[in-house]
Amino acid sequence: MALAAGGAGVPARSPAPGLAAPGSSATTEQSPVVRLVGHLTTLQQPEGDATLISRSQAYTDGKKVDVWDLHADNGDYFFARTRAGLPARVEKGRSQLDPADEAGRERAVAAAKLAARGDLNEARKRMARAFFTGDNPPPIEAPGAVKPLSEAAKIKAKATGTKAVAGNYTDNWVWNTSVDALRDGAGDPAVRAGVLRLLDQMPEIKVEEGALEGRRVLTLTAGAPAVDSPESVIVDAGSGMPVKYTTTFVTTTYTVTRVTLADVAAGKF
Repeated sequence: MALAAGGAGVPARSPAPGLAAPGSSATTEQSPVVRLVGHLTTLQQPEGDATLISRSQAYTDGKKVDVWDLHADNGDYFFARTRAGLPARVEKGRSQLDPADEAGRERAVAAAKLAARGDLNEARKRMARAFFTGDNPPPIEAPGAVKPLSEAAKIKAKATGTKAVAGNYTDNWVWNTSVDALRDGAGDPAVRAGVLRLLDQMPEIKVEEGALEGRRVLTLTAGAPAVDSPESVIVDAGSGMPVKYTTTFVTTTYTVTRVTLADVAAGKF
């Protein structure tokens, strides 16, 4: 899509987390995201030194792909197409990420942790620029802000046969990178809390409470100006763990567990 840069827009929303668990009568007037964030900020990092994710991808063309990701707390990443293939990967002890990609993921997770309790606007800036490596970082736009399409953008879209959309680059980057951080840092409740705070700051992200396979969930759906076609992420309403991520071409289902690298290397996980 062709995105047009947004303007100054409205001030960023910054929900103050409460301290009660989701569903507590003390927080019934708060939004479900604020209630969940408040609960997550009271939790400690669970045992283990890595997060294991089973990632099942179902594409709209009927193709299905199941893979395994192992995100170590020290930033290392290991990938295998089968669960049985992970021990050999870990035993070699070499992260399978490109250094630049690994640095970007670490910055995204750090931005989420900052958002959990710190300056939300600074965290938004860091999340948006997590993978930026140039000398002149792009300006940060306010959540939901848009400007009318320029004539140049309209002409370019017509000439190239693309759809020109009045978007918000910062919202687009924050949405995509936050979803990555939610996956990469799923084992840390502070990361989950920070991602939810950042997404709740964007007015074009709608939140719906519901149920999925017997569990309470929150569905966060992004629309324009963050994306030109709706995308959604579903999290567990009690833990904030990612459950599903859906785009126009694929639905990814996550199963998240905490492990130790030593146990994985020994095949005991």
